[in-house]
Amino acid sequence: MAQGNLSPRQRMINMMYLVLTAMLALNVSNEVLDAFETIESRFGQSIDIVKQNNESRFSSFDIAAENSSVEKVKPWKDKAQIVRNQTHELTGYIDSLKKELIFAADGKKARIYTGDFSQYKLENREDTDVGTQLLYGNEESKGVGYELKENITQYKQQLAEILSETENGKKLISTIEGMLRTDDVDEGLDGSKDWVYATFYNAPAISDLAILSSIALDVRNCEAQMMNYLLGQIDAASFKFSNVQVAVIPNSSYIIKGNPLEARIFLTAYDPSVRPTAIINGSNLNSDEQGQILYKSIQNSVGMHRLSGTVEYPGPDGMERMPIDFQYQVGEAAAVISPTKMNVFYLGVDNPVEISVSGVPQEDILVSCSGGQLRRDGGGYVINPNQGSRTCDISVSAKINGVTQPMKTQTFRVKKLPTPNATVAGITGKSATKGELAASQGLFAKMPDDFEFDLKYVVTSFRVSVTGSGGYEREEASNGAYFSQAQRTLFNNLRSGQRVFISDIKATGPGGAFDLATLDIRIK
Repeated sequence: MAQGNLSPRQRMINMMYLVLTAMLALNVSNEVLDAFETIESRFGQSIDIVKQNNESRFSSFDIAAENSSVEKVKPWKDKAQIVRNQTHELTGYIDSLKKELIFAADGKKARIYTGDFSQYKLENREDTDVGTQLLYGNEESKGVGYELKENITQYKQQLAEILSETENGKKLISTIEGMLRTDDVDEGLDGSKDWVYATFYNAPAISDLAILSSIALDVRNCEAQMMNYLLGQIDAASFKFSNVQVAVIPNSSYIIKGNPLEARIFLTAYDPSVRPTAIINGSNLNSDEQGQILYKSIQNSVGMHRLSGTVEYPGPDGMERMPIDFQYQVGEAAAVISPTKMNVFYLGVDNPVEISVSGVPQEDILVSCSGGQLRRDGGGYVINPNQGSRTCDISVSAKINGVTQPMKTQTFRVKKLPTPNATVAGITGKSATKGELAASQGLFAKMPDDFEFDLKYVVTSFRVSVTGSGGYEREEASNGAYFSQAQRTLFNNLRSGQRVFISDIKATGPGGAFDLATLDIRIK
């Protein structure tokens, strides 16, 4: 998928979509489903953290009213209340969709559950149909995903109306639009796809839950941006700095291992004359002209982490200090190696494979193969196992922050192609009339119906033998796939109850030459 100027959430959705489309024809592995379950859980934790921070920001309006004129604070607090209500309405609607999706996936088990559904563990998490029907819909009716898209669009428009009142607000409109982008997704040579289709169609139920949670998190982050903006419109000079709140705005509360954490830390009651300093995790930091402090640290260990320290600023009675305490989650980048057709590689044919690493572009992914030959094919890879190999090992590394790191090695079994089946054209089963046999053109060969590859084979020769009434046997050969004239003469003299044997059938195609099983046809 083309990236372009996409929001972090949309880039994550695009990555998930690539992984999922490569796996939908398969039984998705438990490891992949576990990963989406973990992401869903961590999004829930992040939503709670941002929600709590937003409540703290909203309370700053009351602090401002105590230390400044109510007339200055009230208009901006009223707008903040509107944003708060609209955010609560949209996130509540998303929560209702998640609950409806859980009911659709787990049915009775979910409906008798009496606990908090944010803690509910989805049972039929691999089901790809319930999310498609609920969120995308079908040819007869659209799903609720289109209503979600409309609600997001209305939410962005409502925020844009508030922001359009000032020049600084107008600059923030594009940021809000980027965080909640619902444009059609560019599929390159495949054209563009509707946002609802590209986001929810044919995806496992657990990934739909994770995506809905990511949207809810983006809505809460938009609320945070709006609270900061509205607080900034109040005359900060009227504040008494003894009650100032410290805002911590990270680039994300969930970070892939090896990627940096960036957090902007600043006083919500901003005053150009106030230049705060900070001590964060032992580092001394200064603020810029806007009173903002930039903290950056490479994250090399997974799990929950804490950003702690103090901010110092000049107050009426000298230097004041306020604590910083912020939690964030660091996750491990996961490599996914997906055989497009099956869980084994076959000798003599191209075996397509999709390989991706979450959060890493394709050009920074390094792939090697032992026991076979590997080559790039479009957006994926093709594996050709070596003759005599019983297994193939696929190894994946990724460049993260300029450093190549091993991600995963996976072993695949190597098998020979199954033997094709021979069939007389126009005849099914083990019996036929004399007319049906005489009308047939010859033989064709094809792979068993349950074989994953669509391979073409050509019959090169075969023999037809018929036992006569005197017990003697007549036999005629063909050097191709069609019945010879001599073989058709045999068919003209057949009687009911006689048996026709077609043997020494040879065919060629992918994997070389094959000897096919003898056909035994009884004349009706």
